[in-house]
Amino acid sequence: MGEGLDSQDQTYSSLLAHKLNSDYKCFAQSGASEYLILNQVEKAVKLKPDLIVIGHTNEYRWKVWDFRQNHWQGFIVANHILKNKKYYRNWILSEQILGNKRKHEKQHQAAWHAAGMLYYSDEQIAQELWEGAVSKQILLCERYNIKHIHLACFPHLYPNLCELTDNHIPIHFDLEKHKDFANDNAHAGPASHLKAAEMLFEQLELWK
Repeated sequence: MGEGLDSQDQTYSSLLAHKLNSDYKCFAQSGASEYLILNQVEKAVKLKPDLIVIGHTNEYRWKVWDFRQNHWQGFIVANHILKNKKYYRNWILSEQILGNKRKHEKQHQAAWHAAGMLYYSDEQIAQELWEGAVSKQILLCERYNIKHIHLACFPHLYPNLCELTDNHIPIHFDLEKHKDFANDNAHAGPASHLKAAEMLFEQLELWK
Protein backbone atom coordinates (compact mmCIF):
# COMPACT_ATOMS: atom_id res chain seq x y z
CA MET A 1 0.00 0.00 0.00
CA GLY A 2 2.99 2.29 0.45
CA GLU A 3 2.15 3.62 3.91
CA GLY A 4 4.20 6.76 4.57
CA LEU A 5 5.17 7.41 0.93
CA ASP A 6 4.41 10.69 -0.80
CA SER A 7 2.64 8.98 -3.69
CA GLN A 8 1.26 5.60 -4.77
CA ASP A 9 3.56 5.95 -7.78
CA GLN A 10 6.46 5.21 -5.39
CA THR A 11 5.16 1.78 -4.37
CA TYR A 12 6.99 -1.27 -5.66
CA SER A 13 3.82 -2.53 -7.35
CA SER A 14 3.43 0.69 -9.33
CA LEU A 15 7.14 0.78 -10.21
CA LEU A 16 7.07 -2.84 -11.38
CA ALA A 17 3.97 -2.27 -13.48
CA HIS A 18 5.68 0.72 -15.11
CA LYS A 19 8.79 -1.34 -15.94
CA LEU A 20 6.57 -4.04 -17.45
CA ASN A 21 4.34 -1.50 -19.22
CA SER A 22 1.38 -3.27 -17.63
CA ASP A 23 -1.81 -2.44 -15.80
CA TYR A 24 -2.06 -3.46 -12.16
CA LYS A 25 -4.57 -3.54 -9.36
CA CYS A 26 -3.52 -3.16 -5.73
CA PHE A 27 -5.58 -4.92 -3.04
CA ALA A 28 -3.22 -3.96 -0.21
CA GLN A 29 -4.68 -2.72 3.07
CA SER A 30 -2.74 -1.00 5.83
CA GLY A 31 -2.20 -3.28 8.81
CA ALA A 32 -3.58 -6.38 7.08
CA SER A 33 -3.20 -9.75 8.75
CA GLU A 34 -2.15 -12.79 6.74
CA TYR A 35 -5.82 -13.78 6.70
CA LEU A 36 -6.82 -10.45 5.18
CA ILE A 37 -4.08 -10.99 2.60
CA LEU A 38 -5.63 -14.38 1.85
CA ASN A 39 -8.95 -12.62 1.18
CA GLN A 40 -7.11 -10.26 -1.18
CA VAL A 41 -5.54 -13.17 -3.07
CA GLU A 42 -8.98 -14.76 -3.40
CA LYS A 43 -10.16 -11.56 -5.11
CA ALA A 44 -7.01 -11.29 -7.23
CA VAL A 45 -7.13 -14.77 -8.78
CA LYS A 46 -10.66 -14.14 -10.04
CA LEU A 47 -9.26 -11.37 -12.23
CA LYS A 48 -7.00 -13.95 -13.95
CA PRO A 49 -3.90 -11.73 -13.99
CA ASP A 50 -0.54 -12.71 -15.47
CA LEU A 51 1.19 -12.22 -12.12
CA ILE A 52 0.34 -11.82 -8.45
CA VAL A 53 2.89 -10.32 -6.05
CA ILE A 54 2.20 -11.05 -2.39
CA GLY A 55 3.87 -9.25 0.52
CA HIS A 56 3.56 -11.27 3.74
CA THR A 57 3.12 -9.82 7.19
CA ASN A 58 3.64 -10.54 10.87
CA GLU A 59 2.27 -13.80 12.25
CA TYR A 60 0.76 -12.05 15.28
CA ARG A 61 -1.69 -10.00 13.27
CA TRP A 62 -5.30 -11.12 13.29
CA LYS A 63 -8.49 -9.71 11.83
CA VAL A 64 -11.70 -8.40 13.34
CA TRP A 65 -14.77 -6.74 11.85
CA ASP A 66 -14.51 -2.96 12.27
CA PHE A 67 -18.03 -1.68 12.91
CA ARG A 68 -16.81 1.90 12.44
CA GLN A 69 -15.66 1.37 8.85
CA ASN A 70 -17.74 -1.68 7.90
CA HIS A 71 -14.82 -3.79 6.74
CA TRP A 72 -12.31 -6.28 8.09
CA GLN A 73 -9.47 -4.63 9.97
CA GLY A 74 -6.10 -6.05 10.97
CA PHE A 75 -5.00 -5.85 14.58
CA ILE A 76 -2.24 -7.32 16.71
CA VAL A 77 -3.26 -9.28 19.79
CA ALA A 78 -3.13 -7.15 22.92
CA ASN A 79 -0.32 -9.05 24.62
CA HIS A 80 1.97 -8.63 21.64
CA ILE A 81 1.25 -4.91 21.54
CA LEU A 82 1.91 -4.51 25.25
CA LYS A 83 5.18 -6.42 25.03
CA ASN A 84 6.30 -4.38 22.02
CA LYS A 85 4.56 -1.08 22.71
CA LYS A 86 7.64 0.82 21.53
CA TYR A 87 6.90 -0.46 18.01
CA TYR A 88 3.12 -0.74 18.13
CA ARG A 89 2.19 2.41 20.02
CA ASN A 90 -0.15 3.56 17.21
CA TRP A 91 -2.02 0.27 16.77
CA ILE A 92 -5.66 0.02 17.72
CA LEU A 93 -6.66 -2.78 20.08
CA SER A 94 -9.55 -5.03 19.20
CA GLU A 95 -11.65 -3.62 22.04
CA GLN A 96 -11.79 -0.24 20.30
CA ILE A 97 -13.36 -1.53 17.11
CA LEU A 98 -15.70 -4.29 18.26
CA GLY A 99 -18.61 -1.90 18.62
CA ASN A 100 -20.46 -3.93 21.19
CA LYS A 101 -21.92 -2.79 24.49
CA ARG A 102 -20.44 -5.64 26.49
CA LYS A 103 -16.85 -4.51 26.02
CA HIS A 104 -16.74 -2.95 29.51
CA GLU A 105 -17.93 -6.11 31.25
CA LYS A 106 -15.28 -8.18 33.04
CA GLN A 107 -16.38 -11.37 31.32
CA HIS A 108 -15.89 -9.85 27.88
CA GLN A 109 -12.49 -8.39 28.76
CA ALA A 110 -11.38 -11.69 30.28
CA ALA A 111 -12.40 -13.58 27.14
CA TRP A 112 -10.32 -11.33 24.89
CA HIS A 113 -7.40 -11.44 27.32
CA ALA A 114 -7.53 -15.25 27.34
CA ALA A 115 -7.68 -15.37 23.54
CA GLY A 116 -4.67 -13.08 23.36
CA MET A 117 -2.73 -15.18 25.86
CA LEU A 118 -3.51 -18.36 23.93
CA TYR A 119 -2.41 -16.85 20.65
CA TYR A 120 0.69 -15.18 21.99
CA SER A 121 1.86 -17.89 24.37
CA ASP A 122 3.10 -20.35 21.73
CA GLU A 123 5.30 -19.01 18.94
CA GLN A 124 5.11 -22.30 17.03
CA ILE A 125 1.30 -22.18 16.91
CA ALA A 126 1.35 -18.58 15.66
CA GLN A 127 3.78 -19.49 12.88
CA GLU A 128 1.79 -22.58 11.90
CA LEU A 129 -1.35 -20.46 11.55
CA TRP A 130 0.62 -18.01 9.41
CA GLU A 131 1.96 -20.84 7.24
CA GLY A 132 -1.57 -22.18 6.76
CA ALA A 133 -2.79 -18.86 5.36
CA VAL A 134 0.28 -18.49 3.12
CA SER A 135 -0.08 -22.08 1.87
CA LYS A 136 -3.66 -21.43 0.78
CA GLN A 137 -2.56 -18.28 -1.06
CA ILE A 138 0.04 -20.31 -2.95
CA LEU A 139 -2.47 -23.09 -3.66
CA LEU A 140 -4.96 -20.60 -5.11
CA CYS A 141 -2.34 -19.16 -7.47
CA GLU A 142 -1.28 -22.64 -8.56
CA ARG A 143 -4.87 -23.79 -9.07
CA TYR A 144 -5.59 -20.83 -11.32
CA ASN A 145 -2.21 -21.30 -13.05
CA ILE A 146 -1.08 -17.77 -12.19
CA LYS A 147 2.57 -16.81 -11.71
CA HIS A 148 3.23 -15.58 -8.19
CA ILE A 149 6.18 -13.98 -6.37
CA HIS A 150 6.38 -13.53 -2.61
CA LEU A 151 8.29 -11.35 -0.19
CA ALA A 152 8.34 -11.50 3.61
CA CYS A 153 8.23 -8.05 5.18
CA PHE A 154 9.59 -9.51 8.44
CA PRO A 155 12.95 -11.35 8.10
CA HIS A 156 12.31 -13.96 10.82
CA LEU A 157 9.54 -15.45 8.63
CA TYR A 158 11.64 -15.70 5.47
CA PRO A 159 12.87 -19.26 6.19
CA ASN A 160 9.24 -20.34 6.66
CA LEU A 161 8.34 -18.75 3.32
CA CYS A 162 11.25 -20.50 1.59
CA GLU A 163 9.92 -23.85 2.79
CA LEU A 164 6.54 -23.15 1.19
CA THR A 165 7.58 -21.81 -2.23
CA ASP A 166 10.62 -21.21 -4.43
CA ASN A 167 9.02 -18.06 -5.86
CA HIS A 168 10.34 -15.35 -3.56
CA ILE A 169 12.75 -12.44 -3.34
CA PRO A 170 14.97 -11.76 -0.29
CA ILE A 171 13.89 -8.27 0.72
CA HIS A 172 12.35 -7.35 4.07
CA PHE A 173 10.78 -3.93 4.50
CA ASP A 174 10.98 -4.17 8.29
CA LEU A 175 14.78 -4.17 7.91
CA GLU A 176 15.01 -1.86 4.90
CA LYS A 177 13.15 0.93 6.66
CA HIS A 178 16.01 1.48 9.12
CA LYS A 179 18.17 2.55 6.19
CA ASP A 180 15.38 4.29 4.32
CA PHE A 181 12.49 5.58 6.42
CA ALA A 182 9.38 6.98 4.77
CA ASN A 183 8.18 10.42 5.88
CA ASP A 184 6.17 8.91 8.75
CA ASN A 185 9.37 7.43 10.28
CA ALA A 186 7.58 4.09 10.63
CA HIS A 187 7.59 2.44 7.20
CA ALA A 188 10.02 1.71 4.39
CA GLY A 189 10.77 4.62 2.07
CA PRO A 190 10.90 5.03 -1.73
CA ALA A 191 14.42 3.61 -2.13
CA SER A 192 13.26 0.36 -0.53
CA HIS A 193 10.28 0.13 -2.86
CA LEU A 194 12.51 0.80 -5.86
CA LYS A 195 14.87 -1.97 -4.71
CA ALA A 196 11.95 -4.40 -4.37
CA ALA A 197 10.64 -3.51 -7.85
CA GLU A 198 14.06 -4.12 -9.40
CA MET A 199 14.41 -7.48 -7.64
CA LEU A 200 10.93 -8.52 -8.79
CA PHE A 201 11.75 -7.50 -12.35
CA GLU A 202 15.00 -9.49 -12.26
CA GLN A 203 13.12 -12.54 -11.01
CA LEU A 204 10.65 -12.28 -13.89
CA GLU A 205 13.52 -11.96 -16.38
CA LEU A 206 15.01 -15.20 -15.01
CA TRP A 207 11.73 -16.99 -15.71
CA LYS A 208 11.77 -16.09 -19.40
